[in-house]
Amino acid sequence: MPDKHAFLSPSSAERWYHCNKSAWLCEQFPDLGSVFAAEGTEAHSLCEYLLGVALGRSGLVDPRPGFQYYSDEMEECCQGYVAYVLETVEKLKQKDEESPCVYVEQRVDLRKYIPESMGTSDCIVVGKGEIVVVDFKYGMHRVPATSLQLRIYALGACELFGSLYDFSSVRMVVYQPRIGNVDTAEMSVEELFRWAREELSPRAGFAFRGEGEFAVGEWCRNCRARRQCRALAEDQLAMARFEFQDPPLLSDEEIAEVLSRVDGLISWAEQVRDYALQAALNGKRFAGWKLVEGKSFRKFTNDKVVRARIEVAGFDPYEKKKRSLTAIEQLMGKKEFDNLLSDLVVRQAGKPILVPENDKRPEYVPAKAEFTEINDGCDSAEE
Repeated sequence: MPDKHAFLSPSSAERWYHCNKSAWLCEQFPDLGSVFAAEGTEAHSLCEYLLGVALGRSGLVDPRPGFQYYSDEMEECCQGYVAYVLETVEKLKQKDEESPCVYVEQRVDLRKYIPESMGTSDCIVVGKGEIVVVDFKYGMHRVPATSLQLRIYALGACELFGSLYDFSSVRMVVYQPRIGNVDTAEMSVEELFRWAREELSPRAGFAFRGEGEFAVGEWCRNCRARRQCRALAEDQLAMARFEFQDPPLLSDEEIAEVLSRVDGLISWAEQVRDYALQAALNGKRFAGWKLVEGKSFRKFTNDKVVRARIEVAGFDPYEKKKRSLTAIEQLMGKKEFDNLLSDLVVRQAGKPILVPENDKRPEYVPAKAEFTEINDGCDSAEE
């Protein structure tokens, strides 16, 4: 059997739940990891430490000295997570004089519904009549509170504590500070168990046995087999039926379909190209293609000698410019930056982009934006 920790894990649930056969297909490809995953792991370790300290627990070891990706941003995000958990505890405490119980990095057993599966929930808070499962996300790709990973953690928490505490509902929270996403979803414990029996367990069984179907969707983004998956290739190449017509010649319905697929198509095409390049570097040949040397560039062999010669000739080898806002904030620290410069900082409106209709951001109104820009310009001129 594959590694029990990785196979049908909660973190990959979106994929194997919808695309059952991907579970075994992915076992053919190594998990190469990424800088983003390593950075997220460090952020989770810092969250665990800071929350433990805030809760007054002893024997904790500060993990920051061994970090490779630590930054002021990571510190701020993790401190925000701790503040959110403590605020949640206080709100539950107001419902009952007895303090809620807080479980940090709690191991949950999922084997009743998912074969050979375990998981670790970032934080579980149990109060009177309610259990709250908080999942910290350090990434930039928005994760909703309705994600299968979080729902499965909630299921494990309810199984673990159901006989110890009296609660009838579960609240699931995604805390994702880098993109300002704090999303919440609630459901009754009864509804959660019914979903687990009727939907989760059968699908997990299919995935574990290598049965079911291949299915293409958002979950393909993190699939290890995506570069060579025939189902994904066929789905993406189905766009060819539009024959690359000029956009004005497409119907509104066709444009809507293209918009729903274009990000995935671009990402998939880039992944195929990267895979083909690496394969070619390892000796594989693709019909009609060959490896060549890319555009060359010039560089100095000794920067110190270059600098000395330029200065002797009477020139300044350095280009002086103001640091970016983010760089200045990191240089000064957030507190001093806010005290000294907050009155000189404005947040400009972002460039309009098209997003799915269920996106929680307010809809952009072009006429209103144009009116605002005109008035802003007049105000500036008067000043």
